[in-house]
Amino acid sequence: MGLVVLAMRLVVRRPRGVDHSDPPGVRTVVVFSGDDPEFFSEDRPDGPLVGIRLFSSLLEGLSAAGVMITQRKPVDCAQGAECLVEGQRYALVLEWLGPRWVASVEWVPGSAAERRHVQWTHQVYAPRDSPALRRLLSALDHWLKGHPKLSDVRWYRKERWFQEDTSDPAEFPLSAEVSAG
Repeated sequence: MGLVVLAMRLVVRRPRGVDHSDPPGVRTVVVFSGDDPEFFSEDRPDGPLVGIRLFSSLLEGLSAAGVMITQRKPVDCAQGAECLVEGQRYALVLEWLGPRWVASVEWVPGSAAERRHVQWTHQVYAPRDSPALRRLLSALDHWLKGHPKLSDVRWYRKERWFQEDTSDPAEFPLSAEVSAG
């Protein structure tokens, strides 16, 4: 199976206009701490820890901030949801990498060909920069920093996180120098 995936990545081109790199001035991967047992209270006893209760609270907080949650589903030992902000769709994935959490905002394929590409290659792409993306990231940052049982919120660029480079964390998901276009 691994060879098939590798061959598909070499043959199948990525969808037009997307990349593995975050847009300039934007960070879409957030890492934070918090191991309250309540976060895991709805997880299956015989399954991996995925933080169902924490994710539910997070989605409620984003909904209260005006982010529409259109779909929610488990994603390979993680929790995932599709968010709609100002007509633009984004994926939000939360994963427990004990002793920390990792949440990522990702591009959502729109066409059947794009969905097939993602299914075949298992690639994750950074979302395009937009005011809607910035609004989602700001709402996520605000909720995480406002939660009394979460701490050490740090933001990373997606392309560096994929390379396991954690040398350049930021306190906020958006840089003040670059504005959305």
